[in-house]
Amino acid sequence: MNRLLGIIILCCVAATLTGCGLSPSYVRPDTGLPGGYALASEAGENDVALGAYTADTREWWLSFDSKALPELQKAALAGNHNFAAQRWALAQTIHQARAGRGKLLPSIDVSASGSRRGSAGDKGYSVSDSVSGTVQASYELDIWGKNLESASAGEYKALAGMYAWRGVGLSLESEVALTYFSYLAARENLDVYDSMLSNARDVLAYQEKRERLGAAAPLDVTRQRQAVENMEAERIGYLMNRTEAWNNLAQLLGVTEMPGYLADLMEGEKLLDIMPPPVDAGLPSELLHRRPDIAQAEANLLAANANIGVARASFLPSITLTASAGWSSDALHTLISPASALYSLASSLLAPIFNNGQLIAQYDQALAAKEELLERYRDAAITGFWEVSTSLSSNALLEEQEQRRIASAKQAGEAYRIARARYENGAEDFLSVLDAQSTMLSAENSLVQVHRERLNGIVSLFKALGGGWSEEGDLEAMRREFETLPAMTF
Repeated sequence: MNRLLGIIILCCVAATLTGCGLSPSYVRPDTGLPGGYALASEAGENDVALGAYTADTREWWLSFDSKALPELQKAALAGNHNFAAQRWALAQTIHQARAGRGKLLPSIDVSASGSRRGSAGDKGYSVSDSVSGTVQASYELDIWGKNLESASAGEYKALAGMYAWRGVGLSLESEVALTYFSYLAARENLDVYDSMLSNARDVLAYQEKRERLGAAAPLDVTRQRQAVENMEAERIGYLMNRTEAWNNLAQLLGVTEMPGYLADLMEGEKLLDIMPPPVDAGLPSELLHRRPDIAQAEANLLAANANIGVARASFLPSITLTASAGWSSDALHTLISPASALYSLASSLLAPIFNNGQLIAQYDQALAAKEELLERYRDAAITGFWEVSTSLSSNALLEEQEQRRIASAKQAGEAYRIARARYENGAEDFLSVLDAQSTMLSAENSLVQVHRERLNGIVSLFKALGGGWSEEGDLEAMRREFETLPAMTF
């Protein structure tokens, strides 16, 4: 028994003899990005503090003045099936990483067997029993750190999977916001048409009355009827847009019917009442490292770096220790007696001599894979930088454009009021009223659309900056979070 314990202890001590690994030292690649963003345009400069865009912003949609949007986000993250599927894909990579760490410790197996044999002879029928039990431990000495590097590569792959999951979540959040704004825009465009239709019908009724009295030309009445019919047709298009946005929003939430409490919250909001948060100048480009796609690219690069260490270690000898101990006896009551004890201790060394260039090819492949992922990381970084830059510039221009649209809509409404009053007093022809009416309708709809575009631009900026998923955007913070995940749930 003491020998058995000694053998197991020997294997456990051998498990501590792990090499430091042969992978190259990792240094985050230089992407050549500037230190920050400078926002300057014809709209002016903003020198406000970082504000809503700091890295500890977790629920970025709270920056919008909306009661419905946070509830929609909560329902989508809980019910969207694609997001849930990506979560289970992440679970698989996490469990694979944990399984890969099994080679860092000895493996211990227990086996037992028993048999009974009977035979007939001159002295009658005889029965013999045979019972045995074995405990076997084996361990590959990780002298060159091959198993450690392999486990690290698996862990980095799991981290990449976690970033991929977060990327899906960020895209889902963005789509929920954009779709909700589309729904509100379609509904408010519909309200504009309803208001204008009411005015157009009143004008038509007034024209028909004047025609019966001989004070209005039949051509003017016909033109107004044509304008009303045209507006009725265009209204149907906005009805379709509203229905499509509503259905798309329900699909994102993973439901077949919109919950009543969400419908009530959406009904109580207007697009023009939702104000976007202020956009700041001088955002540091370091914020890009919390983007899920950039962080995922770096995690894959780290995995490739670890795989180089695995490929290097394959050129070197490997040593495996195997120990077994047990008992074998023809009688159960003597099974654990010292006379029945068996043990063995063995070691094996395997060194590559000739493999027709296979190991060299695998090493070259590992180097090429790292170079590929290095370029993909740089591409993700430069893409993210320009996405943020475009969003910042667009927001500044859209802010100015919205102010112009507000002034335009105000003037168009005043022009329509004056044209109608002058026509009713006989000082203007009816074409002027129709033209003013069409201009006012276009200005009102343009105001709704530019406000929607401005809100969408802020959503794009949040997405380009990586949202607010993590309080810390670096890989070590994600590693710490990864290591605290429970075994089966996360």
